[in-house]
Formats: sequence, structure tokens, C-alpha cells
Amino acid sequence: MQNHAACCIISVMKRHERFPKAVKIGSAIVKIYCGKAHGYDLFTVAYHENGKRQRRTFADLGDAKNAAHEIALKIAQGRANSMELTGADRDTYIAVLNLLRPHGLPLLSVVEEYVAAREHLDGDSLLSAAKEYARKHKHSDKRVRDVVDELLAAKKSDGLSIRYIQSLRSHLSRFASAFHTNIGSVTAGLIEKWLASLKVGARARNNIRMSIITLFQHARKHGYLPRDQRTEAEHVALAKQRGGEIGILKPQELAKLFANADEEATLYLALGAFTGIRSAELIRLHWSDINFERGHIIVGKEKSKTATRRLVPIQPNLAQWLAPYRGGRGRVFASGHAVDRTIAFAKQHMNWPQNALRHSYATYRLAQTHDAARVALEMGNSPTMLFTNYRELSDEHDAKAWFAIAPKRARNVVSFAAA
Repeated sequence: MQNHAACCIISVMKRHERFPKAVKIGSAIVKIYCGKAHGYDLFTVAYHENGKRQRRTFADLGDAKNAAHEIALKIAQGRANSMELTGADRDTYIAVLNLLRPHGLPLLSVVEEYVAAREHLDGDSLLSAAKEYARKHKHSDKRVRDVVDELLAAKKSDGLSIRYIQSLRSHLSRFASAFHTNIGSVTAGLIEKWLASLKVGARARNNIRMSIITLFQHARKHGYLPRDQRTEAEHVALAKQRGGEIGILKPQELAKLFANADEEATLYLALGAFTGIRSAELIRLHWSDINFERGHIIVGKEKSKTATRRLVPIQPNLAQWLAPYRGGRGRVFASGHAVDRTIAFAKQHMNWPQNALRHSYATYRLAQTHDAARVALEMGNSPTMLFTNYRELSDEHDAKAWFAIAPKRARNVVSFAAA
């Protein structure tokens, strides 16, 4: 009777116990859970050891508590022993924690990342590698809009044509409106994605791409981007052009223009038609670039679109057009307006093709020489492009007529047409 009463008291006491119970010694925690098995109380002691969860079961709560205390003590003592550092080691450990504290980084993660990084460096210093990466990826705080304004001002100061500057402003203003950031943050991928969003043809896209490259090269020149590597814009691929028909002038059409042109337009037409020099390069020419004695025009790398120096021969008929200017000084054209005025004048008399003078020179010069490499060198282009675009546009007869246009003959359109 007494035993039954005692069991009842114990059962009531267990019902008032709160589970799970936690036995804590130091940082070690062992928990006791209560359950039932076949109608009897069952106490489970749960803890972690060597990274794994362990369990031990007991029929008696007291035994479970004693076991939990012993396990917690053992775990706590093991951790304490593992932290028994020498004075120097302890100072080092504390110093490392102090270094990491401002960055909020756990020591283990830092060590793991360091070891992984060293495996990719073949023994080189991680710090040296990080400095080199930072140097190559250093972002200037110069905003895109500011670089655009600076470039446009520089081009205007150089006296480039209004038409070219307007085109540059149109392209780059749209670009600056899309990128409200520093120029060093704009990647090739972002540029390509933006170009694709414009919904323009391949040719227009490539023209805009070229303006962006000009912007990035300006930024590199002035130290806003690393000087020893290609800019992100230069990594942007050209859009594939299906190719349109090349428009050229007939010798009769050019002669008619000469017959009605003023002095500035005449000079521009002669240089463009008989050298193939780009309009932007012509505007940069000085009379000192024209070597009358040796019979060539020097397009310096600072004036060339491709940043490479080249010599363009002075054809016999061009020598006649240039003869009155022998001994000239300063710029060949006082301003970039010569391009716009000449094109406006030409459009009054005919349907003026895009890049008419340069395309015409390439066509007739290739027909005259049958030497794509030579003509490409004169024009600053690739032989493949010349051979593909201009090979079948004209013949030797037309070429002879083109390079026979001289001051006196150009004034007589009727006699020229009959020649």
C-alpha cells in the first residue's frame, strides 16, 4: 500500500516537471526529453559530440539527470582543454579577432577563403594579386555626362565639322541619359544591352558604337580609365550588316560640281575625290601635311581615325588643283563648316550618296591599280573590305576619266562628258 502511494506521488511530480530539461555547464548544453514507451516513462538525454547528435535513454529521471550532468561536464572540460593556448598564441588569436571585428567576418571563413585563393596563385602573394586586380578594375569617379561634355568641347575646339559634332552629341547624349554613373562602372555587357534596346539598324548601331568608343578613348587618354588596357567599349562587338549598295559619283557629276563650286567647296571636293581621305581627317589637315616636293599627303596618327600614320599620294590632276595653294600655312580649312557647306552645295545639284567622295575614290583607284593592298594602305582600310565592296563598281575607262578631271576640264562639263 505504501509503495503504491509512493509511485502515485512520483507520477504526479513527473507530470509537473517541464520538458525538455537543459543541463548546462559552461558553454556545454545537454537536454533531457520525456516520452512514453509501452505505457512506461522514457527519458532521453540528447547532446552533440564531434559534430554528431547523440542520444541515451533511461527509465528513471534521476539516472537521466546524472548522466546529463556527467556528459555536460565532459564536453565542457574538453572544450576548455582545447583552448589552452600559450601566451603568444593567445595574443595572436586576440589580435586576429580585433582585425576582423570591423569587417564582421568570422575567423574560420577568412582562413578558408585565404587558403582557397592561394591555391589559384601558384605561390604568388595574395596581396600582390589583389593590388593588381584593383589597379586594373579601378573605377574613376568621373561621371559619364561630364566626360561627354568634356569630349564635345574638345572636338569643337579642334575645329571639327558641325555635322560630326552634332552626330557625336546625338549619340552620346542618349548614352549619358541611360548611364547615370561613373564611366569606369560601365561594362561592355551593359553597352551591348543598351545598344540592342535602341531598335535601330546595324549601321546606325555601329555608328553609335563608334561614338561610344571615341568617348571611352578620350576617358582613357585623360586618366579616367586605365591607360594600359583596352576600354570596355572596344570589347563591344560590331553588329552584322547585311550590306547596302555603295553609292559613287560618275566623273561627269563631279565635273559638274567643280564647274559650279566656290573656292572652299572646290578645294574640299578635290581633296576628297582624289585622295579618299575621310572628312574628319581632312578638316584636321594643315598645309604642312601636304608635301608638294615628294608628292604625298601625310595623315598623322593624331589626325587619323585609326590612330595610325599613312601617306596618301597626290595624283597628277590633284597637283593641279592644289598648285595655287603651294606655300600655304595653317589649317587647310579654317573650320569644320567646309564639310557641311560642301555637302549642302552638292545636294542642290544631285542625289548625294553617303560618303560619296571616299567611296568614289576607292572605286576608281582600285580599278586603276588593281591592287587592293595598296589602296587599303592609302585609305586606312582593310584590303578585304575594299576588294569586297568596290571590285566590280567601275572599270579602267571610268577610272581614267575620274583622275583626268583637272581645273580647266572641270569648267567645261559638255566637252568632258563627250571625252
